Amino acid sequence: MAKEEINFLYDLERLLIERKKNLPKGSYSTRLFKKGIDKIAQKLGEEAVETIIASKNKKQADVVNEAADIIYHLLVLLVERDIPFDTVIQEMMLRSKK
Repeated sequence: MAKEEINFLYDLERLLIERKKNLPKGSYSTRLFKKGIDKIAQKLGEEAVETIIASKNKKQADVVNEAADIIYHLLVLLVERDIPFDTVIQEMMLRSKK
């Protein structure tokens, strides 16, 4: 993964933190944060199922679209729970050494 792509994820995380703090009108992220963890977790679960279904179909573009949705909703969940993306990456790095 190129540095630009990973930086995008950090930029998105910062944007989501800002959205959670300021709750700007008209933002989908704002709607999720206002509805709370139950709605955020529900959306993450829905996107996981949709990703699984897309992976069973023939269109690679569908898998890419659903994977983007699941990553976005995962970041929303992490921000809602005040878990930095770095913490997840560090856990993955620890696991890779085992």
